Amino acid sequence: MFAGCARIGVAVSGGADSVALLHALQQLYPDRSLSAVHLNHGLRGAESDLDEQFVRDLAASLGVGLFVRRENVAEAAAAGPRNLENAGRRCRYRFFGRLVEQGACEVVATAHTRSDQAETVLFRLLRGSAGNGLSAIWPVRRPGIVRPMLDVSRSEVLAYLRESRAAWREDSSNSDPAFARNRLRHSLLPELRRDWNAGIERILSSTADWALEENRYWKARLAGLYRECVREDSSGIVLDVRKARELHVAEQRRLLDAILRRPLSCRGAAGFGHIEAVRRLMGSPSGSGAVDLPGARAKRSFGEIRFAPRPAGPRPEFDLPLPVPGLASLPGASDASVRARLLGAPTGETLYNTGDSAFLDWDRVPRLLRARTWNAGDRYRPVGQDAPRKIKDLFQQFRISAWRRGGWPVVTASNDAGEPGRIVWVRQFGPAHACAATASSRNILALDEIRAPHAGSVSKSESDASYSIAGERRRGSTK
Repeated sequence: MFAGCARIGVAVSGGADSVALLHALQQLYPDRSLSAVHLNHGLRGAESDLDEQFVRDLAASLGVGLFVRRENVAEAAAAGPRNLENAGRRCRYRFFGRLVEQGACEVVATAHTRSDQAETVLFRLLRGSAGNGLSAIWPVRRPGIVRPMLDVSRSEVLAYLRESRAAWREDSSNSDPAFARNRLRHSLLPELRRDWNAGIERILSSTADWALEENRYWKARLAGLYRECVREDSSGIVLDVRKARELHVAEQRRLLDAILRRPLSCRGAAGFGHIEAVRRLMGSPSGSGAVDLPGARAKRSFGEIRFAPRPAGPRPEFDLPLPVPGLASLPGASDASVRARLLGAPTGETLYNTGDSAFLDWDRVPRLLRARTWNAGDRYRPVGQDAPRKIKDLFQQFRISAWRRGGWPVVTASNDAGEPGRIVWVRQFGPAHACAATASSRNILALDEIRAPHAGSVSKSESDASYSIAGERRRGSTK
């Protein structure tokens, strides 16, 4: 853990475990630069300040360096969906990470013991964790965090301190039954040790070792599965249902667990029940449905499931004037807009519509254009169709996922500002039959949708769908 490291930080709270670690590392590495690292959480008032002073005095007596930071953990916990224990852990590791990033320490060692490992495994078993959860505390955590005492029990730590005649401080909160871990440490584990198995601590710690090595294997295996079955874009994480259904159940669960750990897909701790709910959604013969997750939602549409945080509010609708020539920026999609251009007489290229560009006969288009979101019940007759079609039916025909339909733009035209406009263009489905450009047109109106590449650009199959519905293809096509 310390090979090649000249500057070692030791996380020291003042308690028995961390004091023992600092003493031991000083004896083991007298030629290294050691520093005590202490975060004052400010949770116990004067007692927290006395802990800090104890660490300062300890560092001075041992002749090691010192890094101290004060942080209001209670305030951090109140600002987010975290309890005090989780908020404190987050603040500590942020502090350690900064020291490593700044080069003050090459690694920071924490004093987690085999007893901590056993408590964590049992705690997670009781919560229903599996797989990743049972590996509990990893010996090495990136970046630069190591746990060299995971094979040492708390009783061995106390024996070492007594033999060394080293002093330490007792944290009064460690006996507070309000904390679930304290109830487990002082009540449940002693009962299991007494009534079930005297070696329960070692057994639980071995379970973590077993799970850790399995997780290392799965980490490499999942990288390939993720590439094959998942894609990420600005809207969230999208799972290919067909490919995922072909996997073994164990692979499915691991893959879903990996997805739910990504911040794009979930904003909280997802458990076994959430994973199984998504598997049921994945296995359903219906191509629709949704599962609520912590702060997020998994929604199926056709052959895909999208994982995304729940939006703060509904996607904004819009109804904007589209000047000719000019541009209408689409609200809710800062990287997308609809542009209108006048091109004069037609050329060969301006008779062939594409996925993002359409060419209309300006002399057959009412002069007042507007860009708006599509509405339920909207219908129009695309080029190449014998009759008007509902836009909703076109979505179904060309398998436009439900989450892509929100904010889908259409362009309407009218001769009077007060009258409802008729649809002359729809994203991907092209211009209306009645006003599409032909070889006899004298003035061409070009409508372009301008989108950044990451904004969900259409795939090749989707582009082909838009060509075929328009009934016009680029030159060189056989249709």
